[in-house]
Parts: sequence; structure tokens; C-alpha cells
Amino acid sequence: MHFQPVEQMIDEAYTARPQDESQADTATTNDALDDVFGSGPSSPTEFRHDDDSATSHPSDIRRLQTEHTTAGYREGITVSKESSLQAGFDEGFSLGASVGMRAGQTLGLLEGINEAVRGLNEADSSKIAELLKQAREELSTQGLFTPEYWSEDGNWKYEVTPAMGAEDVVFSDVADAHPLVRKWTKIVDEQVAMWKIDRSILDDETGVRLERDEPLGSGAALTAKKPLDW
Repeated sequence: MHFQPVEQMIDEAYTARPQDESQADTATTNDALDDVFGSGPSSPTEFRHDDDSATSHPSDIRRLQTEHTTAGYREGITVSKESSLQAGFDEGFSLGASVGMRAGQTLGLLEGINEAVRGLNEADSSKIAELLKQAREELSTQGLFTPEYWSEDGNWKYEVTPAMGAEDVVFSDVADAHPLVRKWTKIVDEQVAMWKIDRSILDDETGVRLERDEPLGSGAALTAKKPLDW
């Protein structure tokens, strides 16, 4: 048998020992720092730039985009209301006033006829009274401004044509074309023709006004005076 010299065995043991201790110390150090800096590929704290990592850590971009979109939508609604509310009110008021004026004129004529024929003939008086009652119902606000004739945005649903010789439709055209206004205008025209009423008298606004010189109940005669010069 061949034995190694004692010096060689001591040298080998001496040189091998620091190496083993260094490896053990390194492994121990790595294990101690894994919780802070992470470890190798087997560590669950490893950051990988892949699809799974992107989905597990969602960005705030989508949330911010949603918030900005909502804020912009609300601001747009507010600005739109401020800029269009007054204009819409003005247009709707003028159109409604035109329709109401036509309906009021028709009702006024029918009420005048009803007062004039009252007591003359019971049959005619009853007929006019019934027409007046029906006209008041249909030419009321609830009758004129119903979804049957108007859309939600305020536009009319019935056909409207401009007046003869005109190119554009104006509010008076819309009022005259209203189905209920047309219906009762025709009925009132028939009553005016039947009772031979001179409607031109109603157009004279410069006639002589009758006024009392003295308070009521004095018995003084009525006197005619010139119209006031405004």
C-alpha cells in the first residue's frame, strides 16, 4: 500500500476547509437576504415582464380615463344647459304664445256669439253653448300641447307650410296649421257667416272711446270724447 506524506494530507485539508466554509456562508447569506432582495428564479417575489404580471398589477390609466370622461361629460352638459336654456325658452315661449293667441281669438269670437244669441232662440243658444264648451276643452293648454302634436324636443309633428308668397315657416304659420286651431277656426267662420257678423269692426282700434265725465251713479249722460293722444 502507498500512503501519502503527512505534509500533503495537512495541506489538502487546510486548502479545502476555507472553501467549504465560504460556500456555506454564502448560502446562509443568500437565505437571509431573500426576504429583502428576492432570490433566484424559484422565488415567488421574482418580477417578470410577461402577460401574467401585467394582469396581476393593473394600471390606473383606465380608472383615470373613466374619471376624466365622466367629468368631461358632466361639464359638457352644464355648459350646454347654460348656453341653450335661454335660447330654447325664448323660442318655445314665442311659439307657444303664437298658438295660444290663435286659440284665444277663436274662443273670443265664439264667446261673443254665445252672448249675442242668448235668449233669442233656445235651440241656437243651446247649440252655441255646447260648441263653446267643447272649444274650451280642446283649445285649452292640455288640449293644444299634447304629445300627439308635439315631440319631446318641442318640434311640431303636423304638416306646416309657409304662407303664400313666403319662403320660410314662421311661428304664425305653425299656429295656424295646428289641427285643433284649424278645426275651430273653420267652425267659428261658419258661425260668423251664419250670423252675418262684420269682423272688420274688430280690426278698428282707433275708434271713439266713450267715457264718463262724472263718477258712476251720478246720472250724467254719456259723452263722446276724442281718443287719448299717447
